[in-house]
Amino acid sequence: MKNETNTRISVINAILLAAVSLLSIAAITVPSARAASPMLPADQCDAEAGSEHDLQRNLSFRPVATEDLRIGIALSACREAYNQGSGPRQTFQIARVLHAAGQQAQAFKMLEKAAEGGYAAAMVNYAVMLGEKGDPASAFALYQKAAATGNILAAYNLGVAYRDGVGTPASGSLAAQWFERASVAKDNLGAFNLAVMLDEGTQVPEDNQKAARFYRLAADRGNVDAMVNLGLMLENGEGMKADPVAATAMFTKAAEKGDEFALAKIAPPQIDAATTASIEPSEQANLILTKSGRAK
Repeated sequence: MKNETNTRISVINAILLAAVSLLSIAAITVPSARAASPMLPADQCDAEAGSEHDLQRNLSFRPVATEDLRIGIALSACREAYNQGSGPRQTFQIARVLHAAGQQAQAFKMLEKAAEGGYAAAMVNYAVMLGEKGDPASAFALYQKAAATGNILAAYNLGVAYRDGVGTPASGSLAAQWFERASVAKDNLGAFNLAVMLDEGTQVPEDNQKAARFYRLAADRGNVDAMVNLGLMLENGEGMKADPVAATAMFTKAAEKGDEFALAKIAPPQIDAATTASIEPSEQANLILTKSGRAK
């Protein structure tokens, strides 16, 4: 029921590319003992360049957000680790730092090497770059391999590939399965996209109750569009009893995160009564957004 659907689709796609790119997110806390007790290059590379989305990373260290990468230190440590013959994890991490440093060609080569070594996070990121270079079939094959290891981003990307028919024939049922698998692993976009499919009912049977459940999962994980769409379902009583109070609460949460549509829902513009009365009943119905206009 939301205007500017295409804009929101672009936003979601941008979120997807950012999520699976080398620019992973998380805060960094560098162990204070490092200065007093020098680490091996491989360990220092782990400490300086570990990604939140790398489930195989060295969990002794907290992951590092891209904006927090100390590129000079990380690049030095990871290069030394690589030169000493460290494994695919450090190869992936040097690729991540090179990417952040703007050295895309070198990052691509390191990703390829780490992916060939079977490293899941590298396979996902390498697949993204292959897709950007116009090879969706190879990208899809890598997503399959990475997803088989339990990689969440790979599972989500398989859902997108099956939904949109990228690198593989489109399949709504398979898309839903992979989105649900990503959702079970606490991925908010997996939950949101599954909810949208169930809400629309074009590629899988429409199921408003299940859609609302997955919108709520995504909303609880911070997905703003899920908050808005769940608010609309609560407002209109789709898949549940109408609950205007709960709907307003959802819109308020989304508005607090900067969503303009949600803000308009809780603070609608004043409309002159005479103007409203002059609108034909059939036209008044058009003031209510249709289900197909929801965020995607």
